[in-house]
Amino acid sequence: MDYIKLFILSMVPIIELRGAVPLGIAMDLNPVYLYITCVIGSSIVAVPVVLLFRQAIDFFRHRKYFNKVIRRVDRKIEGRAKKLKAASIIGLIIFVGVPLPTTGSWSGAALASIFKMRIKDALLGIFIGNAIAGVIMMTVSLHLSEGINMGTLLIGLVVVIAGIFAIIKKKRNNKLNASFNDNERVEA
Repeated sequence: MDYIKLFILSMVPIIELRGAVPLGIAMDLNPVYLYITCVIGSSIVAVPVVLLFRQAIDFFRHRKYFNKVIRRVDRKIEGRAKKLKAASIIGLIIFVGVPLPTTGSWSGAALASIFKMRIKDALLGIFIGNAIAGVIMMTVSLHLSEGINMGTLLIGLVVVIAGIFAIIKKKRNNKLNASFNDNERVEA
């Protein structure tokens, strides 16, 4: 029952995973189950939030007072689209992954919607960012509550981050190879 409460709490804006993890540690819950519960809860909420923010932006785009602001933002984004697209998923991961106030799933979903990220990329970035934030919050919470060996937990964080970046690099290489193969077919 406690895990269900923390699952729901990790979906709440502002509190999210950043508040649920320390609370779960204070409740003396299993850190592994707590981590999984909070990361999933905080990430699942991103799906409807991304979709709703996109709908809200489209709604306001057709309203007189908001149209000018949205068009101005769109022009700035389109002008830097290539740079933003290349850095957008990494930026989103960093934004969500650093556990500071207002940098969680909800804010990440809003940014992904504003920057018109593909839904798949937005959700992947938010999930990876939540995984990183979860490790950071777990490390800090365990260190403060039990005096766990900080070095071991930091090594775990480095391994998680390295694995995430390896996945992203592989994904980009696959896209580049596919693009290169498409260009070869066009030339032939």
